[in-house]
Amino acid sequence: ATFSSFLSGMVPSSSLPGSMGAAISVLFMHGLESGPGGSKHRALIDAFGEEKVACPDMQMSKLRPDKANSFVRSLALSLLLNPLSPMRSALRRSLEGCLDAHRPFLRERMDRDSVVVGSSWGGAVALRALADGDVKGGCLLIAPAYGLCVRTFHGEAAAEEFIKESLYDRLNAQLSDEQKERCLVVHGTDDDTVPISDSRQLSDATGIELVEVPAPSKP
Repeated sequence: ATFSSFLSGMVPSSSLPGSMGAAISVLFMHGLESGPGGSKHRALIDAFGEEKVACPDMQMSKLRPDKANSFVRSLALSLLLNPLSPMRSALRRSLEGCLDAHRPFLRERMDRDSVVVGSSWGGAVALRALADGDVKGGCLLIAPAYGLCVRTFHGEAAAEEFIKESLYDRLNAQLSDEQKERCLVVHGTDDDTVPISDSRQLSDATGIELVEVPAPSKP
């Protein structure tokens, strides 16, 4: 099944093209080196219609200083403004910048019949939006990279406690059981970029359902 098939039960028919449903049915948060027009964004447009899918450009990258929220740019600013903890500050700066790109949609153009879809880095941003209480409807998280990013910028030793306090505890405090039932994590078992163990820990800590997608059989 394609990833968009997981949305079939999350977006009600009243929000599909040609209806008078939500102004936006799906808000897509793209990956680290991706952007509007990427393959997942196009698949969502094919499934739900261009007028019902939004994908703001997060201006995100790992090493491109021309991207406003890139890690390298955030780190350069943090070395000047937060020299005592530049790595942690850089991650926070990039996350906040990417959240700012989505907040007008989350707060003004979406409702409980809308769904946020976040892929990899976009999944990390979506998790922060959930923890902040900005997601009114459902949320589909595709291999969310929050834990990977925290380990990279905070270090392995400090990561576990930070993830618990900054994410798991906040999600459990913010989301009702009903809201959690409208969230879904999807992760491939052969993912060699974002460890599936991160999604397993997220599911165990919060009760959000995890669907593990097995690697395709080799001929």
